[in-house]
Amino acid sequence: MNLIADFLNSGIRMTTPILFAAIASLISARAGILNLAIESKVLAGAFVGILAAAAFGNGWAGVAAAALTGAVLGLLMAVAHRIGVDLVVLAIGLNILVLQLTVYLMRSYLGGVGTYAPEIDRLPEVGIPLLSDLPFLDHLTARLNLLVYLSLATAIAVALYFRTRGGRHLLAVGEAPLSAAASGIPVARTQLLALVAAGAVAGIGGAFLSIGDVGLFTRNMSADRGWIGITAALLALNRPALVVPAAGIFGFASAASIRLQTLDVPSNLTQFLPQGAAFVALVLVGVHGRLRGNVARLWRASTTLSLRSRPAPSSPAPESSTKTPQEIP
Repeated sequence: MNLIADFLNSGIRMTTPILFAAIASLISARAGILNLAIESKVLAGAFVGILAAAAFGNGWAGVAAAALTGAVLGLLMAVAHRIGVDLVVLAIGLNILVLQLTVYLMRSYLGGVGTYAPEIDRLPEVGIPLLSDLPFLDHLTARLNLLVYLSLATAIAVALYFRTRGGRHLLAVGEAPLSAAASGIPVARTQLLALVAAGAVAGIGGAFLSIGDVGLFTRNMSADRGWIGITAALLALNRPALVVPAAGIFGFASAASIRLQTLDVPSNLTQFLPQGAAFVALVLVGVHGRLRGNVARLWRASTTLSLRSRPAPSSPAPESSTKTPQEIP
């Protein structure tokens, strides 16, 4: 029973950074922007977060610094988008730059290349009152800090925000920016705020990796979690109601990969499990999009045929403007 609880606990902790990344991708996508720089924001948040936690001696200061770092990167993307820079090229450049910059800073100033482990206190565990005292749930809720619950609260908050006036404006900008601008919605400002918020959320996901979970930073600590978060958002069709189970698929796949390494299972197979889940998810998204496109085309075709099959309305015969002269008796 404890093994099951430990596995579920590991899956929840593995899901948390992926969920933050997926929410960040979802916010950007619903604003009409393809944000492929989530990976760099997660990695930058993990690195700056642990530096700030070590400098201030407070883990929450590290979380705030990580969120600020992600927001700054999001602001950079918003400005670049405003002046017409290709965001795909910029995102690839940011992902490479942040990875190499963290390696350089670790080698030059932190006295190492692979790992930076300062003496800091990880974020405190937050148990659920009464439930944490039960035999099964005590293992299930172990090592869960406030960021785990914050990730779930963020998904709920985004879903509720989309029902507000500001959220409707954001969705309108993502669906039809020209129509939104014509109706008076500030498109540029809405997209800027969306990218800044997405960057902050991704940065908090990085802080969970370094401060909330293990208390150290390793090279390439994000380990493609930003990309997996983008995939989870695509699998959820960019809907907040589906993003939590979508991220959970990848989180529990990663937890299963770690558990299988303790058994007589080839390591290549266990390491492929999360990437395999991502591949299957992308295939499902592609199939769904293709089927949805086919249904839309069939609907348009049937509508066109039904309109063509209707008989044209007959116009009344025009009355003669000349009258027959009456015969004179």
